[in-house]
Amino acid sequence: MVVLSSVVSYLLAPNGTFELLTVLILFIAGMLITGSANAINQALEKDTDAMMRRTANRPVASKRMTPGEAYKFAGVAGIIGIFLLGYFFNFNSAALGLFSLLLYGFVYTYLKKVNSIAVLVGAIPGALPCLIGWVAAENAFTPGIWLFFTIHFLSQFALFCDILWVAYGVYRERV
Repeated sequence: MVVLSSVVSYLLAPNGTFELLTVLILFIAGMLITGSANAINQALEKDTDAMMRRTANRPVASKRMTPGEAYKFAGVAGIIGIFLLGYFFNFNSAALGLFSLLLYGFVYTYLKKVNSIAVLVGAIPGALPCLIGWVAAENAFTPGIWLFFTIHFLSQFALFCDILWVAYGVYRERV
């Protein structure tokens, strides 16, 4: 969904064009950056993930992958994803991709165990893909994107509440 929102925002931007190769490159860059952030998250939370039934089978938590391997994957995937944004689109979209990766991978992941402010912080990288896609097309922070970003940002709180409501028991289950 994260990558899809980036592609849709790119296509909705005034200068966004539907060229299959361009859309695929944006999609791949988004998948690489998202995969990088998730690998960092799993490496940092390996011990906690190993204790919860919902996350115990993740590669690092289940010891099918070492934290070092996860960080190497995160580095390679992140660098390639950010490079693709910078080379095929523009510096601004690449900078936003890097910011999103670092904010989710290190700040949000750390804050989840410290303070509920993590929900607010996590909503930012959750909404940044809209901004990344739009800026990839426009190379500017034009007014139209701020509506998309705000809607996506606010929807992150509803999503969090939905997950909490539906899966509360699953988050409390221990292995």
